Amino acid sequence: MEHHHSEQHSHINKGNYWLGATLVATFLMIVGYFLWHNWPTLMLSTIKWQREINGQLSDLLYDAKENPAAIYSLAGVSFLYGVFHSLGPGHGKMIVTTYLATNPAKVKASLIMTVISAFLQALVAIVLVTVLLVFFNSSMREINSAADRFITLSFVAMLLLGVIVAYRALKQSWQLYKQKTHKHDHSHSHSHSHSSDCSCGHKHFADADSINQATNMREYIAIIASIGIRPCTGAILALLFANMVGMYWLGVVSALLMAVGTALTTSTIATMTLSGKKLVTKYLAYSDHQHSFTPLVFKLFGGLLLIALGLLLINSQSYGMSPVL
Repeated sequence: MEHHHSEQHSHINKGNYWLGATLVATFLMIVGYFLWHNWPTLMLSTIKWQREINGQLSDLLYDAKENPAAIYSLAGVSFLYGVFHSLGPGHGKMIVTTYLATNPAKVKASLIMTVISAFLQALVAIVLVTVLLVFFNSSMREINSAADRFITLSFVAMLLLGVIVAYRALKQSWQLYKQKTHKHDHSHSHSHSHSSDCSCGHKHFADADSINQATNMREYIAIIASIGIRPCTGAILALLFANMVGMYWLGVVSALLMAVGTALTTSTIATMTLSGKKLVTKYLAYSDHQHSFTPLVFKLFGGLLLIALGLLLINSQSYGMSPVL
């Protein structure tokens, strides 16, 4: 009777899993179709909005030279630029949301990663513009060209990150398969139970949770590099405008405030992504076997998606420095 009840419960959980998987897949297809259909409009709207903000930043920088009170307005607009810029389409958010949604990650580590990435973007912009202006006396066109090269490099880093994630997912899946085969063979040849400190003389594989939850620091570094190596275009423009009016330090402050706004928004997005992933993964895992492989399937999907996005961005970047991507 108890066995029948357990089997019935397993069938119910399995049914819930496929129902949940179908709903998630349907939702992703709807979102994907919406983005595909409305992407040109979103891009144009975002470009138009950011051009208006860039105009306000330049006006405030000019005003700050004559009226110190304008500095406070500039600080506020710079912070809001970072906040709202992060809400628009961009490769940094693609990396963060795709990776966190499909890979094991903890909230604290994710927040640290997004904050460092945001400030690294600002620092790369500051160092790039400062070096080109001070040591090479470069023109705006030359600085724009150098920024384009950094942006392309960030897309290549995104592609490599996808390769690393996909490779690790396949490797961990193979390890998990060998572990289950190992346990199955031992169940037929041994009558005693094994534990982590078992002294039976046999080599034991790591448990499924250890494999699925293992987070490689190299992946975090790759994420930070692929996002942070791309200089913040808003920061570059602010630095160039500030240099034109002879208040370069104000451009540096503006760039750092943009980073604060960006870090705030991306951290919020990261937290929401992790919360949603936790609910979905918990609902989809209907058995120990499924619980073991579900995160790895998500991880492989995330790696392949990052590869596809990286190739798409590399091949489509032929328009000069963009304030959007």
